[in-house]
Amino acid sequence: MENQVNDAQPINAKGLILLIGSVFGALTAFASCGSFSSIIGGLIGGLIFAIFFNSVLLPQKPHDR
Repeated sequence: MENQVNDAQPINAKGLILLIGSVFGALTAFASCGSFSSIIGGLIGGLIFAIFFNSVLLPQKPHDR
């Protein structure tokens, strides 16, 4: 029997958050307005919010314990 080594690559969480935020921002904007320009605006808005989330809300602060 062979030894199988699983070289699991770590998930790039920040990149995944950027992708999901952009896609869902575009889908939400399209659902609310229904035009092509709303898709672009939602994509940009979702990307900006995802960048804010990654840089401000996501970093873990060291605790005193």
